[in-house]
Amino acid sequence: MQPSSDLNQLLTLRSDIWRGRRRPKAPALSSGRADLDRWLPDQGWPSGQLVELLPKCFGLGELGLLLPLMAEQTRAGLPVMLTTPPWIPCPQRLARSGVALEHLVVVRDKKHALWAAEQSLKSGLCGLVVVWHPRGRVCERAVRRLQLAAEQNAAPVFICYQPNQNTPASLAALRLAIHSGPRLEILRGSTTQSSLFHMGRSNVIAWPGRRRALTVAPETIKPTNAVARQ
Repeated sequence: MQPSSDLNQLLTLRSDIWRGRRRPKAPALSSGRADLDRWLPDQGWPSGQLVELLPKCFGLGELGLLLPLMAEQTRAGLPVMLTTPPWIPCPQRLARSGVALEHLVVVRDKKHALWAAEQSLKSGLCGLVVVWHPRGRVCERAVRRLQLAAEQNAAPVFICYQPNQNTPASLAALRLAIHSGPRLEILRGSTTQSSLFHMGRSNVIAWPGRRRALTVAPETIKPTNAVARQ
């Protein structure tokens, strides 16, 4: 009976083995939002694991989703690597979100995107790695190597796929779709709650009423050459 007991104990401790029921809770880092932590299967982003993001289009909210974790890791002095983002991240927005820009690394070389992310994880120095997969066929071997590199340290790695790319049959701990809203949907990774989570509309300005006219006293208007961006 002793070997069987030892085997059951080993299987219980492994969070990456599916035994026909909810897997054990894995170590996780807070997402920076209490409501999102409660919704995620591990009550946060799984540490040392691969997380796949499938946005309907790039820029739909994948970077904003990770800003609190980026801020936390960079403030702790841990480098955060953004590999081949579709657009250059706005440094003012990042700074306002609490990201320490001196610990932020942006890789623009698409040819070596996955390789650079893998080496960053193997170094054991990064607190977070985010990869936007280049266009074209997904290299399952490269994604598998990325997953294995993530398991060697505590840093989570996020890979964002193009909308028309087929995701590989990887062992990602979590796979999320990002819909307009933005809304998150769990595609892989069990949860005891709803499979949908609304991130909120922090970028939408509430208008007091459709028919109400905006009145401004003439003496309060000051001349300016600046153009405000909404």
